[in-house]
Amino acid sequence: MPKSRNRKNHKKKVAARRQRMEHAKRRVEKMQRQLLEQLIAQENQQGLFDNLPQGPEIPTESDGPIIEGPSI
Repeated sequence: MPKSRNRKNHKKKVAARRQRMEHAKRRVEKMQRQLLEQLIAQENQQGLFDNLPQGPEIPTESDGPIIEGPSI
């Protein structure tokens, strides 16, 4: 079967494109993580995490009946 000239190195190009996209994704995630860490550090310095009110208590299995799937 003859080899197409139009798709020469296509797999390499696709692999390179996927790698570029993955690197860009990682870069964005890293920037977001760093920004979040900076915000948390600033709020810690301002004392915003001191004396936080407690949220509502989450019920556990022992608090209520255990509901299982349908029984025959």
